[in-house]
Amino acid sequence: MSKIYGGNAKIIQTKFGTMTKISQSRTDLEKLLAYLNANDTEWVNLVMKEKQEKVEGKATHYLEVDDWKPVQVANKPTEKRIVENDNLPF
Repeated sequence: MSKIYGGNAKIIQTKFGTMTKISQSRTDLEKLLAYLNANDTEWVNLVMKEKQEKVEGKATHYLEVDDWKPVQVANKPTEKRIVENDNLPF
């Protein structure tokens, strides 16, 4: 699957600490909606990645759709562990 980008981000410093500002255009949102429809899902996960080449005053990061899914192993039951009489301090 080709990469799908969904916006830009910029990390700014405020008097209360750092803050991430995210910008998404109509085109970005339409691409994300198309991804949702194509994958018949209600959620999309985005990863914020730092740009290699930064321009002063412009976005320093970009958003990319994280389409990772766990690998399903056929006919392998999930192991459940029950710990009895554990000695945990909490």
